[in-house]
Amino acid sequence: MKTLYRYLAFVSGLNASTLAQVAISGLLANPNGSDGNFEYIQLKALAPVDFTATPMSLVVANNGTAQSSGWAAGGGLTYKFDLTAGTVAAGDVFYVGGAGQRLNGSGSADLSGALWIRSLNTATTPGDGLGNPSSGGVLGNGGANADGVALFSGTLLTSGSAPIDAVWFGTGIGTAQVGGGTAGYELPLNDRYGGGKLQASSYLFPDPAVSGAYLRLAGTYDLAAGLWTSAREGDLVMLGSGSTPLELESRITLAIPEPHQYACVTGAALLAYGLWSTRRRGVASR
Repeated sequence: MKTLYRYLAFVSGLNASTLAQVAISGLLANPNGSDGNFEYIQLKALAPVDFTATPMSLVVANNGTAQSSGWAAGGGLTYKFDLTAGTVAAGDVFYVGGAGQRLNGSGSADLSGALWIRSLNTATTPGDGLGNPSSGGVLGNGGANADGVALFSGTLLTSGSAPIDAVWFGTGIGTAQVGGGTAGYELPLNDRYGGGKLQASSYLFPDPAVSGAYLRLAGTYDLAAGLWTSAREGDLVMLGSGSTPLELESRITLAIPEPHQYACVTGAALLAYGLWSTRRRGVASR
């Protein structure tokens, strides 16, 4: 029976272990006033996740010259948040970032009522195993030397660790691009990147360098196929003194197939499995 379940999962494209479970959906890199402790990243769950059982980590880059250690550089270049507790359901929006938990810096609307999976006082507290605290913020603001955010499976990173999702933003790649064949940032296989190292030609999302510019991503993810049918694009939402958390509403759409589509896929999978199983028995009896 276990073989049947695995086969059905393979044929129908619903094998959760091979599909993205979380996607980056937005970020505030340059909040009003001091950045320290008020930067955050918004993510959207594409599947249910129990972070206790399936730990992940999120790394932000405040890029200088790309190092051979890549995302695992630490120091003033990369800062890590370990996601090791809490649960999310498919479609949930949640946050990771500074413990200030404000919409746009000190004195702005309160975001503490949102779902936070991990927050740290980034102005005074080192990252989870990587990164120095900084009163000026741990997430770079983009510009001519791009900055990025990456999501990893697990919490142990090496120079060769490739993220399961990442976004890069700025006006140019600049010194973030690969150098000397090994110095650079690993890319994921997602809607915008095809793996390997960050290149001068790699895709960049809009530059959120202006104070209060929230980078909001929009795209469509097909839950049945496990792929992006509309690649993410970004626009800038300018947060002001009267802004509310409603302005952060995720623009990533989850395409959910109708029940009859699942039935058709499952029926076809059962038929294929029956033929495959019969052939296997025939071969085994020879």
